[in-house]
Amino acid sequence: MSLRAAHACLRPALRCTASSYPYPAPLALLSLPARPAFISPPVSTPPSLLVRHKKTKAKKQDDADYDPTPPSKGKGKKHGKGHLVTEQELLDTQLPGEQFELKVLETNMSDAVDRLRVALKQVVGRVGRVSPTLLDNVRVETPEGKRPLNEFASVSVKDGKDLLVSCYEEAGVKPVTAAIYASPLNLTPQPAGATSIRVPVPRPDWDKRQQLVRDAQALCEKARIAVRQVRIDGQKEIKRDQDNKIVGKDEARTEGKKLDDATKKKTAEVDRIFEEAKKVLMDE
Repeated sequence: MSLRAAHACLRPALRCTASSYPYPAPLALLSLPARPAFISPPVSTPPSLLVRHKKTKAKKQDDADYDPTPPSKGKGKKHGKGHLVTEQELLDTQLPGEQFELKVLETNMSDAVDRLRVALKQVVGRVGRVSPTLLDNVRVETPEGKRPLNEFASVSVKDGKDLLVSCYEEAGVKPVTAAIYASPLNLTPQPAGATSIRVPVPRPDWDKRQQLVRDAQALCEKARIAVRQVRIDGQKEIKRDQDNKIVGKDEARTEGKKLDDATKKKTAEVDRIFEEAKKVLMDE
């Protein structure tokens, strides 16, 4: 076959090749067998895992482990991933070996004020309306020691001016009567039955009221001394912490200022309690 005849037979194939090839294909390529296109092997992908989540019921208020706090975002139970510590919290943190602790000292000051309130009830109770609390501090002598009056008798008000002490047993009348006599209330108990004792509470005159005011003032001064003594103890603790190099000079000055502020606050509270008691005692 001549070259012209072969070219005529291969013309359709050349047209197809020209349409898919941007440049004229050499004639030598036409005699080569066609190679199959490269096909990448299929990649097996693992099937997606189906995870079944446990469904939980919403807890009600009647449940024992019900928590009204809404769930927070993050890993933490309350503050998420972390809790932002403020400067005040850092200052209030107790250092290792530190003896000064403001909260303990404030508690001791508050205890002194609470004792003052209890003691003033006995003084203020001598004027105004008669109250059974007047005999709260009376102690009855027993072989085991002194015991509160309410363990042996109940106290009520009779006719608005007397106290009626009802003993639980007849054998308790004598020690209860002796305890009321021995109290600093200057009361005179009188028998009112087999198990009852009547305690008249006389109305104080002007001189007696002035004496009660002095008694209240003495109790308040005792409370002030107790508060100031707590302050002195706190100052000693700050001094020891500074000498032991636990706190610096600036920190010691800051702690001393906080201690002074707490002392002024409790002392002002004692002054306010005295003024209120004085108004009642002088019937102002």
